[in-house]
Amino acid sequence: MYKTLNAPLAAHVEVNTFCNQRCRHCYNFWRASDPGLDIKLSPELTVRIADQLAQHGVFHVILNGGEPLMNVDGLLSLMGELRARGITFSLNSTLALIKPETARQLKEAGLNTVLASLLSYNPDTHNYLTSHPGSFQKVTRGVGIAIEAGLRVALNMVVSRRNLGHIEKTGLLAKELGASFFSATRVIPPRLAYLEPDSELILRPDEIRAIVESLVRLQETGLVLDSLIPYPGCFFDTSEEVDLLGMRSCSAGKTSVAIGADGLVRACPHHEKTYGSIMDKDLASIWQRMHEWRDGSILPEACLSCRFIAQCGGGCRVAPTDGSLCGEDPIMKKSEVRKLPTLVRHHDAVLIEGSTLMKIRKGCRFRQDDEVGIINTGGIKNAIVERETLELLKSLHAEGVEFTPGGLRDQHGIQMSDEEYYSFMSELVTREVAQISTG
Repeated sequence: MYKTLNAPLAAHVEVNTFCNQRCRHCYNFWRASDPGLDIKLSPELTVRIADQLAQHGVFHVILNGGEPLMNVDGLLSLMGELRARGITFSLNSTLALIKPETARQLKEAGLNTVLASLLSYNPDTHNYLTSHPGSFQKVTRGVGIAIEAGLRVALNMVVSRRNLGHIEKTGLLAKELGASFFSATRVIPPRLAYLEPDSELILRPDEIRAIVESLVRLQETGLVLDSLIPYPGCFFDTSEEVDLLGMRSCSAGKTSVAIGADGLVRACPHHEKTYGSIMDKDLASIWQRMHEWRDGSILPEACLSCRFIAQCGGGCRVAPTDGSLCGEDPIMKKSEVRKLPTLVRHHDAVLIEGSTLMKIRKGCRFRQDDEVGIINTGGIKNAIVERETLELLKSLHAEGVEFTPGGLRDQHGIQMSDEEYYSFMSELVTREVAQISTG
């Protein structure tokens, strides 16, 4: 169903397991049974992870925990190992513990972006959801410290019933604080809890609809908007909703993995199933064991015949209320997806002609797999192309030359119809692989 890459393109690495907060929605599966669990990456495991990721061409790492700033030395050590191997990284943190000196160290270590949680514009609501009095003041102060140090800050709001009506005001506060990105993410009840999930963590479809509608209204703010949890395509009613949220699908086991502070590798950061330890197993061999996330065997039966399954992936695989990976995402509407002609985002048209002067962007990174070629354009953004196409684009990148689509086509004898060819060249620009030169 999905192509099996040689190895993941991105990895979530848990620097430690302990956290200074105990958010009611926390997805760390160990939080309910062992909230005091305090495992930190060892120096040996740090080097092993960096070596394995580099060996297998992983482009980007999302550093998280627990709260990574409770293990600053380990965090900086891993950053150094990754940077030395040409692997980029971002950080997920509450930012409640950050100090100006720490922010400076992180920036100097090569960090550019931090994702933090802002759960409400209302301090009392935010503090309640984090189970930590004073956390609102700490995170808003932390955002300012990070931005002052030159870090780009993205803010995520996990939406439950307690803060459902707060989305738009929280988005406006995020912009006021200087965030460049704001996501409102539907809550997924934590797994392996001793008790049934609190009712405030189980949203009805109409309540999740309200999240989407709030994000649509926030578009006029100019913020970059998203959700960190994917939606099934059949949930969307309009092309505007697809444009906003329809491009995010589950990457677990398809393009990404999660590596715990103990070295155990999982497909999904939210799910507890492990596939081996990176300390004594090769990452590629562990990756091959995750075939169930790629072959359709954990997808709901209703999804298998849908023409959009490759794009939406059936929504979130840990969202089913029965706790199984194979269950239906509770907001699926099945046949409703047929109302939409496409689940492809409608980019602003980029007019490409035979004489348009173009160039491959400097920041692109390339990987040749057995079946496909991959172009990374930054962070977790990747474009999949044919192997022959990768070699051509890679050579243009290495030479740093400008080219025209017409000249390139003639020089290499590219056999495509005009419509297909110029659509592809336009897609290279919208996917940030190429840029139009100004002369």
